Amino acid sequence: MRQYVRRLSRSHLWSRQRGSIPLRVSVPALVAVVLLAARWSRPDGAPPTPVDSFVSSLHSLETQHARKVRILHFGDSHIASDTESSVVRLYLQSMFGDAGPGLALPWGGPHLSSTNIAYGNTYGWQRYHPTYSSPVEDTGLSLSYVEAESPHQSAWIEATGSEFRVYFLAQPEGGAAEFLLDGSLLGVRKTTAAFPQVEEASFQVPGPDAGHRFEIRTTDFGRVRILGVSVERSAPGIVYSALGLVGARAEYLLKCREETFEEQVSSEHPDLIILGYGTNETSGSYLDENAYEAALAAIISRLHRAAPAALVILLTPPDRGDSRPSQAQHFQQILQQIIAVQRDVAEREGAIVFDLHTAMGGAGSAERWASQLPPLARTDMTHFTNEGYALLGRYIVGGIMRLYDAGAEPDGSITPASWGSKDRLGELLPPLYPALSLNASHSSGSQVESLQDPSPSQVYYFLTPDGQIVVTNDLSTIDSGHGKLISAEEAACIMRGKSSPCDSAAQ
Repeated sequence: MRQYVRRLSRSHLWSRQRGSIPLRVSVPALVAVVLLAARWSRPDGAPPTPVDSFVSSLHSLETQHARKVRILHFGDSHIASDTESSVVRLYLQSMFGDAGPGLALPWGGPHLSSTNIAYGNTYGWQRYHPTYSSPVEDTGLSLSYVEAESPHQSAWIEATGSEFRVYFLAQPEGGAAEFLLDGSLLGVRKTTAAFPQVEEASFQVPGPDAGHRFEIRTTDFGRVRILGVSVERSAPGIVYSALGLVGARAEYLLKCREETFEEQVSSEHPDLIILGYGTNETSGSYLDENAYEAALAAIISRLHRAAPAALVILLTPPDRGDSRPSQAQHFQQILQQIIAVQRDVAEREGAIVFDLHTAMGGAGSAERWASQLPPLARTDMTHFTNEGYALLGRYIVGGIMRLYDAGAEPDGSITPASWGSKDRLGELLPPLYPALSLNASHSSGSQVESLQDPSPSQVYYFLTPDGQIVVTNDLSTIDSGHGKLISAEEAACIMRGKSSPCDSAAQ
């Protein structure tokens, strides 16, 4: 098995060590990936496919450090907390560079897990989002928006960056808003128009990336609707936008007016789009497979129109359980229907499926994850603990890096032969659950015991006395007498320079 070791420090997120092997999370027991409709460019000069484009973008970013790679991750409550997606963001930005947290909504909800970003608003702003019976309207890519109708109402984002971009809706009876950076006026825009349309205001801050407070303040009576604010750094790297909504289903993406949705996606210039839905679809009494298939195909079609070069990945819903056997069986039946439809649609529409359900261990794995010590799933057997979400995030990273490893040669060329036959659905890698049982048996032991008997599928974080973090799957490469093992969450907190709610990690 390939070994990998990377060192991180607060000043340099990833410092390459001489002779070290770059971090790759594509170890066999780490991720289950189903590859569908992945067609590589042919030697006859045919245009590159989205898979080619994405792999080439990552390779160019790692070797030339000359661009940004943008990722839009849509999803339900699993993504709304940003716990799962923050792990993917952390890995990719650590490996390829941190170009910013991307899109967010200036609303006083939960803070994003690892992006060192804070946001809020005054009482005059209201947040709206679609429900199952909502009509089509103009929302942001997070499937929500904030709107104010009176003057002197502020909404803000505090983050590190130098590029701030605001999407707002110009509409009849629109008001006006001013944009401020650290209290200084950047500009004023009227949001009135004869018919609803998306507009954008962009601001570049001179000087190096630094912490700023970007504020939107209404100046008169009239509706000011903010669809999202994007924060990026000037440096090349990964921009990773987590666009989750609690309770969302895939079809909610169709609740946003088509022109509004496609305009925002196009303006983001994404290289990769991830769709993580399916859990809430299991909550009904049955699944209308025809309607679900049509909605999923329409969504991917919209994405392809808005971003033709972007690779689209569908995440199957993770396993879901219930203490009532009949209800648990009902969930499994619908989950299998959802996954079958996802595979069919992906094959037709040119997308890739990452099978999280199989990666977890298949049917019944949510119950087993909830019984782990420490637990990986919550007692509702629908949502996960921080440790569980960290594991799901590593599955996703493993799939992305497996694409990258298979497609990128040192000279930047794409090698489809390394994937083998493209006529098969692809390789289903073993689920991680058996390794979890092994890890759990060591969880009560000392750190030294864990160092002596590591699981080959585990990723470890080791904090050294000088503040560096070693990320490795081979603990024989580190000195257990000089430092300590820490969790992925603690590593993220230290790298982001957080003090709260990560006081224990910072100490």
